[in-house]
Formats: sequence, structure tokens, C-alpha cells
Amino acid sequence: MRLKAILTVIYNKILSAKTKLRLEKFIFVAAMIGFFLHLGVIWLVHLGVIDAGEYASGFSNPVNAIYTPFSIILYYEVYCLIYYLPKSMTVYIGKQFEVIALITIREIFKEIPKLKISSDLDQMYSNPQFIYTLITILVLFFLIYLYYAQNQKSIRSNNSTKGIPDGIPKKKKKYILAKKFLALVIGVIFVMMVVVNLVDWFSHHSLIEWLQNTGLSSRDLFSSFFLILILSDVIILLFSFAVTDDFPKVMRNSGFVVSTTLIRLSFSVEGLASHIMIVMAVLFGTLMVAVYKRYKKIELPSD
Repeated sequence: MRLKAILTVIYNKILSAKTKLRLEKFIFVAAMIGFFLHLGVIWLVHLGVIDAGEYASGFSNPVNAIYTPFSIILYYEVYCLIYYLPKSMTVYIGKQFEVIALITIREIFKEIPKLKISSDLDQMYSNPQFIYTLITILVLFFLIYLYYAQNQKSIRSNNSTKGIPDGIPKKKKKYILAKKFLALVIGVIFVMMVVVNLVDWFSHHSLIEWLQNTGLSSRDLFSSFFLILILSDVIILLFSFAVTDDFPKVMRNSGFVVSTTLIRLSFSVEGLASHIMIVMAVLFGTLMVAVYKRYKKIELPSD
């Protein structure tokens, strides 16, 4: 009982609505500071005050500075993902889709400075990666819209409920408590991964190299993080067996594991193959929810 009380106190300190609101304000300030610092470095490189060496091309356009605040916002989305894990499985998975969508759209800010504006279409579209990314972003945005649109009832119920409602079964309360503990564990692991990642990069690279290769360093970080999320999804699936053996819900949660696995695999490939894998992951999760919703409306054989 004492362990439960300690867990509740820690959870309320780190993953409460009040903490989330404070973090939103901090992220806004941090993103603004990051943007202007990156912009300042670009300006100093342009003036010749800082020698960027072989990385000078990465500081030739102010658009590159957008990359830094976007990375900071991305970390906030990871916090939201962990925040919603105990509250709603569907929103938690939706946040996974949002994170990979933001990682994808962040690539646009890296590709824009490379575009060659010309009346010659062959030359202008000589970088197919930019086109692939644009199409992928539009498809992802639409699929995420469909995903949330299908879950409006549960989302509204979750938004109007504060804390664990009275009258729910004891097994369900234990299930929610287990997910809270899991959320705290994932949060600690992610913070440790970020710290190790930053220490490793700054111990072997300069600030200029880090700013130029932020995408590469964070790609490795998120690749490892989604591996943790796969394990998390499997644990949640096992937890859910203690609450219900409802076939459609088991299938839906198993489908979520597959979606997370596909997202993780997308980090193992590059270019068009990576974008196809991401779209497949979100499409699969969205279709699983669509089938689950319809499955719940039909009459099934009684035991």
C-alpha cells in the first residue's frame, strides 16, 4: 500500500496535467531560445566569425535554424506520449503516430535549403527525397485525422474524466496503476537516453558538428526509443489479459504492437522505403481501429 502511495505521488509530480501545462510554457521558451541561438550561429558563420569548415553548407540558409526548435517540440511530443499512456491506449498510440509524423516533417526543413529553384523542372525536382517527404507528410496527416476521428467517443470520455472514476472494477484499477508505473519507467529511460546521447555527441563533436548532425543523432535516439515502445506495447498487451480476454480488444492491441514495430523498422532504411514503412505503420493502426469499432457493433455468439 505504501508503494502504491509513493508511486501516486511521483506520478502526480511528473505526469500530472499541471506539470504538463508548465512544461508547455518551458518548451515554448526553449524552442524560441534554440531558434535564435541557431540563427545566431548561422549569422556568425556567414560573417566569418565562426569557421564551420566542411559543414559550412549546412549554415548557408536561415531555414536551417527551424530544425532546432522543431527538435525541442519533438521531445515535448514524447512527453505527451508518455503522459497519455496510462490514460488512453488509443491516444497513446496516436501520439506515437504524431511523433513519427513530426520526425518526417522535420526532414523538410533540412531538404528545403538543398532545393535548386529553376524553370527547368528536371533540375528543380532532381531531389526526389523532398517530393517523397511532402507526399508522406500529407498522407500521414490525413491518416492521423482518420485515426482520431474514429476514437472521438473514447477521447471525449477521457477528456471529461479526471483521475480514476469511482465504481470501476478492482482489476481495471490495478491495470491503470500498472500503466502508470510503466509510464514512469519509460520516462526515466527516455531521459537517460537523451542525456547519454548528448554527452556522447558533445564529447566527440563540436557545437557546429552537433547542429549540423542533430537529425542523425536524434534518429539513432528515436530508433532506440521506439524499440522501448515495442516492449512497452507488448507489456500493455499482457497487462490487458488480466482485465479482459475480449477478442477484438486483444486484436486491436496486438495490431498496435505491429504498428510500433513497423515505425521502428522505418529507422533501419532510408529514402522512399522508410516513408513507405511509416505510412504502412499508421495505415495499419488506423485500419485496425476501424475494424475494431465495427466489430464491437455486431452480435457475436454467446459462450
